[in-house]
Amino acid sequence: MWGVSGETMEAVLRGCVLVVMAAGFVSGTGEWSEDAEDLVSTVEVDAVLGRTASLPCDVTPDTNEDRVYMVLWFRKSGGKPIYSFDVRGRSFNKALQWSDPGAFGPRAYFATVARPASLTLSSVQLDDEGTYRCRVDFKNSPTRNFQIRLIVIVPPHQMLLYDKSGADVSGVVGPLEEGSALILICEVRGGRPEPVVTWLIDGLSATQYIGEKTDTHVVVNRLELQHVRREDLNKTFKCRAANTNLVPPQEKAVRLEMNLAPLSISLVSRPQQLLAGSAATLRCIAEGSRPPAQISWYKDNRSFEKDKVTDHSNETWSVSTLVFSPSPEDHGVTVKCVASNTALPGKVIDDQLKLNVVYSPLVMLTLGSTLNPHDIKEGDDVYFECSVRANPREHRISWYHNDRAVTQNMTSGIIVSTRSLVMQGVTRQEAGRYACRAANARGETSSDSVTLRVQYAPVCGMTSPQVVGAALDESLHVRCSVHADPGDVTFLWQFNNSGESFDVSPARYATLNGSTSELRYTPASERDYGALTCRGTNTVGQQSHPCIFQIVPAARPSPPRNCTVFTGNDSSWIDDSAKEEVNDYLEVRCVAGYDGGLPQLVVLEALDSITGRIRFNVTANETNGLAVFLVPADVLWTGGGALRLSVYSRNDKGSSEKIVIQALSYQDPERRTDGSHNLMAGMSSAAFWAIVLTISLCMSIALMTALVLRRRRTRSTSKQHASELQLNAGDGQYVVAYTLKPHKQAQPDIVLNPPPDGSPPAKRAGPVKNGPLHTSDEWSDERRASIVDKVSISSTSNISSKPITVSTTALSRREHLIAEEIPGPESCV
Repeated sequence: MWGVSGETMEAVLRGCVLVVMAAGFVSGTGEWSEDAEDLVSTVEVDAVLGRTASLPCDVTPDTNEDRVYMVLWFRKSGGKPIYSFDVRGRSFNKALQWSDPGAFGPRAYFATVARPASLTLSSVQLDDEGTYRCRVDFKNSPTRNFQIRLIVIVPPHQMLLYDKSGADVSGVVGPLEEGSALILICEVRGGRPEPVVTWLIDGLSATQYIGEKTDTHVVVNRLELQHVRREDLNKTFKCRAANTNLVPPQEKAVRLEMNLAPLSISLVSRPQQLLAGSAATLRCIAEGSRPPAQISWYKDNRSFEKDKVTDHSNETWSVSTLVFSPSPEDHGVTVKCVASNTALPGKVIDDQLKLNVVYSPLVMLTLGSTLNPHDIKEGDDVYFECSVRANPREHRISWYHNDRAVTQNMTSGIIVSTRSLVMQGVTRQEAGRYACRAANARGETSSDSVTLRVQYAPVCGMTSPQVVGAALDESLHVRCSVHADPGDVTFLWQFNNSGESFDVSPARYATLNGSTSELRYTPASERDYGALTCRGTNTVGQQSHPCIFQIVPAARPSPPRNCTVFTGNDSSWIDDSAKEEVNDYLEVRCVAGYDGGLPQLVVLEALDSITGRIRFNVTANETNGLAVFLVPADVLWTGGGALRLSVYSRNDKGSSEKIVIQALSYQDPERRTDGSHNLMAGMSSAAFWAIVLTISLCMSIALMTALVLRRRRTRSTSKQHASELQLNAGDGQYVVAYTLKPHKQAQPDIVLNPPPDGSPPAKRAGPVKNGPLHTSDEWSDERRASIVDKVSISSTSNISSKPITVSTTALSRREHLIAEEIPGPESCV
């Protein structure tokens, strides 16, 4: 396009000059005519430095028959074309284009496709600015001229954004506190024409905040907000600089960051009551803080341990959960949650809850504050105070002495008020452990016990008077024990009888411990029998009633006599309610002998005649001269051996000789004739049958006598004991006593040493209640369940008369009580 020779271009220019001159646009000197300039209007075209500019030139002919011959571009300051578009002699699409290398050079191109056509200038430079003329020559139409003024715009080349302190801000400004001032300065350098600098807040113009300051090639715009608000958080503040619409404006934006105090805090769970000792959960939510609030928990200004607190948060709210177990001491205290922002330490808010903790009463007992617990004596007034804390309030307070309830008794001087216990004139019996108990809806609680010590003068600590038996010249050690508080006691011994009274020399007695004294005493004559008394004295006072010891002549007791054995179902002497308890018992009654001057006990023993072991023993007190024993029938079982029953008496001086009642054993019927322990052993046939005949005759006579006597008695005495028949033996006198049994048959009981007058034994006393039964063997359940089914007196299994049943019990085995070692009777009268 640019390959046109100089001669050709010169000829073209000459032709153009002629044409222009012909049109009258050029003066005779060949320069652009000012008059011609005035005939053409000027079009301004803006172009951005370094970008592309389009200078318009309309080449459309007025008629369709006409066509363009040539388009020439001139600069106002020069008369020579700087660009040409030549269509002469060729098609429009193949027009020749030429650009002055000293002007636009290859940066220019005439574009005919656009409407209007335009000269496109790329990489616009500052010296491209000026006024240009476009001349269009047609084949037929007159020449056209268009004047274009090209303005080159230079955008700003630098934009700075900083705060009031001069520090550059990039991306974020702040954080600022609510209510503080925001100052942003935007500085724009360069630009032609001078750029316009504006502020935008969240994309909206903020002219009300703008103040401008212009300097050479520098434009400064200052944005000021006197009081930033919570709503300004995260707002975008943008500085914009623009001097043309051809390119986007320069912008720089920052986001406002703020530190915000929490707006609200709330305890979302507010329980009406908490249970002491049970886990409770409180939850607190704080909102509006930036950064998220930190929540702390306090109980009466004491912070909770961190392991009891769990925290969660996001940009909107913070949640804290407290899990703890309240105690009774927490009732009424205030728990609060406090929300704070670490960046704003002075701005905290809180919410609080007053705890209502329910619990069982807390009880504490104290002795009256005006009392000295170590100086309370009999006769003093004492009071206790019961301190109670309870929620809900207690509805009952009770008092206890040694775990026994104390109730008001004005007569005894015991006064119970709401929370105090008053005891007027206390005695030693009122000493001990005291406690108070309080009850509410949660339960009842007892206080720790408080021991009340009541000091008192000595009192006798034993049964008084006591009988002490002693023989002449027998050395006695008489001990006198007293109860006293304080226990450091001084003793005084005295002796008196019907003829004299004197103090015992202190050399003859000594104090074993604080409350026991021992006197060494030996009666040398009858005058030395009498009453010994001892009296104690402590810091409280002297013993008012002395301990008395009656010193009496004494010896070992005499043995019991007239012992009788009865079966359990002969129970006319006991009421119906107790019959079941004694039906399986063997009863032994003995008349007590002389007691030797001292209280005595009567002992019954059962001795195994084979092993020599004592199977059991039972002790009875003497009652109205009679000792009664009840022996369970099951303890008589010896596995085939014999039991020897013996009785004796004992007192403090020793035991009497033992009196054998009889030898007893339990044997199966098959073993009753084994020849080892029955009545036939060592006995001749004549002696055996003599015994059989004698016993049979005695049984008949006694039975007839009993019937005759029974008819003479009133019906009220129908259950008295049967008649008895005496038998004489070589070593004693025996009695065969008949008891009317529930069955049609009867058998004799064996009685040792009947009364000398031959009267029946005295009416039986009740069962032995005050003496234990001691057995030397441990009985298995199977053997203990095997109790005597029938008790009989028999000498051999082939006696014509049947054994007389005296006890019946439903049993799994049959056993018989056999009387052994009974001497043969010499006579029945």
